[in-house]
Amino acid sequence: MTALQVTTEGILPQTAEDEIHEARLALQELAQADAPLVFVFDQDTRRHLYLTGPSEKLFSLTLAEIRADPDSWQKRLQSEDKAAFTTLRRDLALHGHITRILRVKHPNGQLRTLRATAIARTIHGRKLVAGSVVEITPGTYTPEESELHRLAIESTHEGVAVTDATGTYLFLNREHIKLFGYERAEELIGRSWRLLYPETSIKEIENSVFPHLAAHGVWRGRLRAVRKDGTLFHEELTLSLMPNGGLICSCRDATEQVDMAARLEASETMFRTFLNNLDVGVTIRNLIGHYEFVNQATLDFLGKESGGSSAPSGLERCLSKNSVFASWAVADQGVASNGQASQFDFPIHWGGRDWVLNVRKLPLCIASDAITHVCTLISDVTEQRRMEKEESENRAQRETYHLMQREFISMVSHEFRTPLTSIKGVHYLLASKSRQLPPENAADWARLLTMQGSAIATLVELVDQVLLLNRIEHMSQEMPTQPVALAEFIRQITERITRSLEVSDASDQKRLLLELNITEDFFTIVDEQQMRAAVENLVSNALKYSPESGKVHICVRTRADFWELKVMDRGRGIPPHDMKKLFQPFHRASNVGQVPGTGLGLTIIKRVTDYHRGHVEVESELGRGTTFTLRIPRVPKTESVNGSKIHTVHPFISTQRIIS
Repeated sequence: MTALQVTTEGILPQTAEDEIHEARLALQELAQADAPLVFVFDQDTRRHLYLTGPSEKLFSLTLAEIRADPDSWQKRLQSEDKAAFTTLRRDLALHGHITRILRVKHPNGQLRTLRATAIARTIHGRKLVAGSVVEITPGTYTPEESELHRLAIESTHEGVAVTDATGTYLFLNREHIKLFGYERAEELIGRSWRLLYPETSIKEIENSVFPHLAAHGVWRGRLRAVRKDGTLFHEELTLSLMPNGGLICSCRDATEQVDMAARLEASETMFRTFLNNLDVGVTIRNLIGHYEFVNQATLDFLGKESGGSSAPSGLERCLSKNSVFASWAVADQGVASNGQASQFDFPIHWGGRDWVLNVRKLPLCIASDAITHVCTLISDVTEQRRMEKEESENRAQRETYHLMQREFISMVSHEFRTPLTSIKGVHYLLASKSRQLPPENAADWARLLTMQGSAIATLVELVDQVLLLNRIEHMSQEMPTQPVALAEFIRQITERITRSLEVSDASDQKRLLLELNITEDFFTIVDEQQMRAAVENLVSNALKYSPESGKVHICVRTRADFWELKVMDRGRGIPPHDMKKLFQPFHRASNVGQVPGTGLGLTIIKRVTDYHRGHVEVESELGRGTTFTLRIPRVPKTESVNGSKIHTVHPFISTQRIIS
């Protein structure tokens, strides 16, 4: 189409030539060769400066009648078009241009469809409105064309409709009918598109969509639409302008996408709120070097250097250009290139004090399979590192003290052995010489020598147990790897104790009753020396605090995850108030009387059990006896692999293979 050539014919004499020229330029933006009615009028005075064209054909009004009454042509409009046209001035002021499809009813009853286009311009301080009116004819199609349109519309999975220039529906596919909640096309054919939109959407279409459509021929966007039952939904709509003024509409329900976008926006808001309330600093930086997100904790920290509560205004300069943070950019490049997270401590003097920041760099892939950003997590670990340093120094100091203690105890204990050996030798010589004493003195000497021998034995036992306890407390936490046949191990201990008792071989005279509810090939992983000391202490305590004729029952059995040793006596028992301190070093129960002891036996039992990740239990009743139970993690099952027995031990103990 060629622009309408505007002449000076019809322009009032008082119009200046330059105004005519500006009006011509304005009209050329909108006027078309098939738009015979062209007008220019002063918006303030409503007086026409230029008016030409077949006004009688379009409005049944002469040009003189329209000049006399600029609004006279509106009387010919249909009632619904009159209502829509009342916002003309407001829309012109708002958008600077409008396009309206109008239906005009002539006095003879004939209806014409017109398209009116107008623009507002201020020329030399004067507000002018220029425009054109063209008659458009609703599209008519042959049967073959109609069938082709119908097939095209029905084949798409989106709602598709075709309207004529008046906005009346000519075709609708099933998806479109279903989308808006209708059952038959006949419910919408011949009716206006306005039926499917609320008032707010209608105004948006007329004020924004149609002008854009007139200028570009196509419009895409989202609108609120209304279904037959009155429910509103979000519609994704594409409008295409046809040469005859009609429209092709392609639409679908976008409610889910809109709701998802709203949820994403809410999630993003929540996420940002969460990050801004973290004590940990968080930054997200793209590979170009720009920071796309910095949370409040980071801003607060950066602001400390300037003495304020917020970050310096030049955030990019502060983080990217400040030499203090130069190593961070290098770390970002490394993370982006190798795709591996990195973490390091970053000492810094900032805001008048020294800090230690723990910086963690994480690669991010945002809407891509490749790394697009680097996230930095910044934690203030100044106090934590100070405490760790102090703890390390204290640990080293404690280890030094423990070593000195161990060496001191070992030295003192070994030094005790030399004089003890001498004392035992002298005691032996005195005992030998006492046999030569007169009978009247022999009894006193024997009593004194017995007391001396008991004290020497107690002192020897004390030295041995102090050395053993010291060795246990300073042993490595790694378990031994040599398996022990438990039945034979317990049997050897009880036989040695039995021999030391020097009792009769008659079964009714034996004080130790051994019950082994385990197989001979049951192996366990224990420290032999420690476990022997624990078992011997348990059995000797039971014998020591039982009557001379009292029997001690020893029972060994296996459970699901451990093996169990019970030592039961029928002795004097332990008072309840002594139970809490039972395993403390050098503590002895209040009812031990004259029974000799060091107070270290139960401590050794507890330490040995703890070393083996086991558990010790005590049940006691005054006058009825005491039962000690040791539970030590066992080998749960044996598997045969290539003729070998494989014993899988407790999680705290390493796996051991035993060759059968």
